[in-house]
Amino acid sequence: MDSEMAARAEDVRADHAWKEDPFGAGGTNWLGRVSKYRGWLGLTLAAILIIVGWQFRDRQYLSADEGVGYVLGIVSVGCILVLLLYPLRKRFKVLKFIGPLPKWFRNHMVLGAIAPIAALYHCNFQLGSLNSRIALFSALIVAGSGLIGRFIYSRIHRGLYGRKSNLKELLAQVKFTAPGEGVLGTFIPELMQRLATFDRSVMVPPKGWLDCFRMPIVLFFQTRIQYMRLARFTRASLQYQASRSQVVAEHQAQLERAICNFIATHLRRVRRVAEFTAYERLFALWHKVHVPFFVSLVLSVVVHVLVVHLY
Repeated sequence: MDSEMAARAEDVRADHAWKEDPFGAGGTNWLGRVSKYRGWLGLTLAAILIIVGWQFRDRQYLSADEGVGYVLGIVSVGCILVLLLYPLRKRFKVLKFIGPLPKWFRNHMVLGAIAPIAALYHCNFQLGSLNSRIALFSALIVAGSGLIGRFIYSRIHRGLYGRKSNLKELLAQVKFTAPGEGVLGTFIPELMQRLATFDRSVMVPPKGWLDCFRMPIVLFFQTRIQYMRLARFTRASLQYQASRSQVVAEHQAQLERAICNFIATHLRRVRRVAEFTAYERLFALWHKVHVPFFVSLVLSVVVHVLVVHLY
């Protein structure tokens, strides 16, 4: 029994460590912190570049026909061409010599952000001819689609560059925090019953595409409302028990903190299980949409380059 509890405790520590430092860079130094938040740092930098470029668009510092503006156009086209390597590397094993898939996946996302930003600076945030507008809007649509895909991908994979999770693994995590086990079952039995009732009510597979879009949003609010209710119920139950037990009164704050942490962990894992199937279907749908968007981007860029240089 002790060895089983020790193994479970180790699982919890490992799960917590992964959440704190999913890239394995070490959460105690600055490099670990940067690795943990580099996705948000990248989005913030991209937003700053777009805002700065928009504010100075009337200064005419850049021209699409010459100088730095022209070079940025070449950079944008180059990024789009390199973006093709990721789907090719994923599809054809003969290309494995160019590097591992996780590396190219990371490059795919980074270049997918650089290409539209470079295109915006290339045109100085101005709308030009019809073919240039189509190329620009195609780049922006693909970039926006990529952001959506990145979010959905992270919901069904263990870490941004990790392997795909499966429902069995997620259910095992919920089983670890199953109601009725450990000290919680002794202190507040009714809390366990309420958790079990909530679990049964939300663990229902989506019935259609509308449910797939609706479920993650609904679960987001359901789990937070349920946490507030159960935390309030826990506080009231412990206050009642503290009035009748000196031991509970002495450790009331620690017990409340531990039980609320348990509730939060359990609800987070239940939510992930409940929405997993929905995100799987959404990712499949996203992939069917994103590929045509990307193909149209490549074609529009080719047409734009040919029109600019031949006419």
